[in-house]
Amino acid sequence: MKVYSHSRIQTYEQCPLKFRFAYIENIETEIEESIESFLGSRVHEALEKLYKDLMFEKLDSIEEILEFYNEEWYKNWNEGIIVVKEGEGYTPENYRKMGERFLRDYYKRYYPFNQSRTIALETEEKVPLDDERNYYIHIRIDRLALAPDGTYEIHDYKTSGSIKTQEELDRDRQLAIYAFGVKKLFPDARKISLIWHYLAFDMEMRSERSDEQLENLRREVLSIVKEIEAQKNFEPRISALCDWCEFRPICPNFKHLYKLEDKTPEEFLEDDGVKLVNEYASISEKIEELSARAEDLKRRIKEFAIRNNLNYVYGSDVKAFVKSYPRLNFPARDDPRRQEFFDLLRKTGIWEKVAEPNLFELSKMLDSGEIHPEVRALIEKYAEKGETVYLRLIKR
Repeated sequence: MKVYSHSRIQTYEQCPLKFRFAYIENIETEIEESIESFLGSRVHEALEKLYKDLMFEKLDSIEEILEFYNEEWYKNWNEGIIVVKEGEGYTPENYRKMGERFLRDYYKRYYPFNQSRTIALETEEKVPLDDERNYYIHIRIDRLALAPDGTYEIHDYKTSGSIKTQEELDRDRQLAIYAFGVKKLFPDARKISLIWHYLAFDMEMRSERSDEQLENLRREVLSIVKEIEAQKNFEPRISALCDWCEFRPICPNFKHLYKLEDKTPEEFLEDDGVKLVNEYASISEKIEELSARAEDLKRRIKEFAIRNNLNYVYGSDVKAFVKSYPRLNFPARDDPRRQEFFDLLRKTGIWEKVAEPNLFELSKMLDSGEIHPEVRALIEKYAEKGETVYLRLIKR
């Protein structure tokens, strides 16, 4: 039995290599917690206490909730917590007070908290994604509740300083996959509300999913899981999220940069990698200049030959042969007539004479695990192992 979670799947989609480091190789890193994450944990704990006590018929006052929140804040605080916006004048105390405001606003809005009955807090359930029960999805809900009309409610608390649009929430996968789990765990769940509490704005937003949407989501998630299981390469994917990745020092995209950080300016310039890239960049710049010059000369020679009706233009030691040929341009990939054009070639029997398989695309399919292992083995009998090295200069 293999268990996946929303965060695992999201990690793979963000960067396959990060997924490999975190969940396959289980590499431990010195993770520095951000103040935003710390704040979120403390607020979640306070709300968990509020509803846990309610399940035991104990209604906490706002003073008790804030006292608990502050105790947990100071007890868990450490100097390693990063305050990214400290340079903008925001201190840990500002964030602590924000958390107090979140809790006060929430308490005021929902007191006496009888809108629904809490079924579970911080769930740890696992439900199968496939009939064979090979793959499971982890269902971790902040609060699962039952409304008086029989509607199951999935509550999620957000402490971030941004809000998703209704359209984005209607496409949200995390709470939707939790709804799929609730359907499995509670067969009487006819209606499920997905509820986001944006605590920074004292806002509640809702969405729902039909049974058809949940089934489509199950298939989509299962497809991603199978892609992960078949994956062999787990290539890194560069994005804005790289700036916050704890694996940067060992990532092939950044580890040379980290190696250079501790060097003096003199040592930096003596680094073998730096010297090679600098020399290559210098030569490439000259090649580009010469290529542009060559293209300009080629154009002028062609114009000279046409103007004087010449096939050969003579120089001191060499001569230039100039000949023009008619060229036909057929529908490109983005041309809506392309498929119609291909159909015509098939109907007229020309297709078999001119069509060739896209071997580059075939190689990509083999690398990604998209092709069944048995078929892959048959194809690879005709393949010779080789390597293509791609090199491109990018401005830092």
